[in-house]
Amino acid sequence: MKVLSLFDGISCGRLALERAGLPVECYDAFEIDKYAVTVSKNNYPDIVHHGNVFDGDFTEFKGYDLLLGGSPCTYWSVAKKNREITSDGEGFRLFMEYVRALNESKCKYFLYENNYSIHQNIKDEISKRFGVEPIMINSALVSAQNRKRCYWTNIPVTSFPADKGILLKDVLESGIAWQDKSYCMTARYSGAIIQNSLRLCKPLSSAS
Repeated sequence: MKVLSLFDGISCGRLALERAGLPVECYDAFEIDKYAVTVSKNNYPDIVHHGNVFDGDFTEFKGYDLLLGGSPCTYWSVAKKNREITSDGEGFRLFMEYVRALNESKCKYFLYENNYSIHQNIKDEISKRFGVEPIMINSALVSAQNRKRCYWTNIPVTSFPADKGILLKDVLESGIAWQDKSYCMTARYSGAIIQNSLRLCKPLSSAS
């Protein structure tokens, strides 16, 4: 399978395909976050990285089988004050790069994901571009987090994941100093400060 992935993050799409037992012949990714790219390269050195979606010539990927992607929901999220609720903002401009990639590459299949909480106006516009309605799946079915997401795809969907009954207590580690084996990074939102991350990274025993 030949895969083109936009807004690739740490290449979770590659991991999902791997777990599904689907062989990947080549995987080309567009991502600009240097930390995400570092993780991706460490886990999958064979992935070819192309940088910014706005610079992409997606005709280079004609003949590819699958287009993956989930454009940043930052501009559409309910967590953002004065979020965008129409298709004339930066959020939709990013989304349209996915549409451009689909049109130029003519990938046989596509899978696009975004936040369930985005405004209905946005959902309707996305559905109009793809010609399909979204499928909502809550990640709580297969993980310890309540995370509703919408998926637009032309892949035939005949069943949904079974609820594995995973709870937070099932994934929390005990008996180890977790802060010694992980790094905390401050999100790059307006007003973010490193002290917030450092405060969260304190061992529970010493937290004030």
